[in-house]
Formats: sequence, C-alpha cells, structure tokens
Amino acid sequence: MKILLDTHTIIWFIDGNLSLSKKCRELIVDMDNEIYVSCISLFEMAIKIKLNKLELNSSLDAFIEKVISEDINILPLSNSHIIFYSQIPFFDNHRDPFDRMLIATSAVENMPIISFDKQFSNYNDIINVIY
Repeated sequence: MKILLDTHTIIWFIDGNLSLSKKCRELIVDMDNEIYVSCISLFEMAIKIKLNKLELNSSLDAFIEKVISEDINILPLSNSHIIFYSQIPFFDNHRDPFDRMLIATSAVENMPIISFDKQFSNYNDIINVIY
C-alpha cells in the first residue's frame, strides 16, 4: 500500500517520538508498504525552522538524509496537486495551506495519509486518514 505522511508524522517517525502510535509506526516500517513524504512537508519544515517555530533533533539536511535512508520516497509537487488544491472546500476552522496541499496530494495520488490532525476529518469525503 502507498501511504503519505503528514508533516508531524514524518517528524515523529524520524525523531523517534513516542506520540506516533504503534499501529502507524508498524505501517511505516512494513516493507510491503511504499511510504511517501511530500516536498511540501519539507518546505513547511524549512519555513518553521527559519521562524523558530520548529526544532529538530538534527539539521534539516541530516533529517532529509535520514528520511531517504529509511526508504521513504520524497514526492514532488505536481500540477494536478495544485489544481486539486484549488477545488478543496474552505472550512473556517482550517485554512492551513500546507495541510490543504497535503490533502490535495493524498486525494490526487489516491494514498491514505497518516495524520493526527483532527481537522483532516473535515475531508473524509475526499481522503482516507489513518490515525
């Protein structure tokens, strides 16, 4: 199964954070699954690091190298992701552009996304969220 990881999910996995559930960790390490992280997540991390809103256990370079060494695929942004993004409904309580691009990516690529963001439940009609 192909699975997309939300930004906090990839951070928790790489940093060994125990907030990531056993079920989700097992899905990520299962060699039968193809795991993806969007370049949008890495972009979001770079911005948050620069704004001092995110601190990693390593540099961003080392983090990305660890992602690659864990056989996690980095998914590029495509035109179809951007077009689908423009069609996602706005909810007053959820306008985060990074989340919305990950939702568009999940929908276009037909991949479930592992996320613990409860706002993603607003989009259950277009994506499958694994909590």
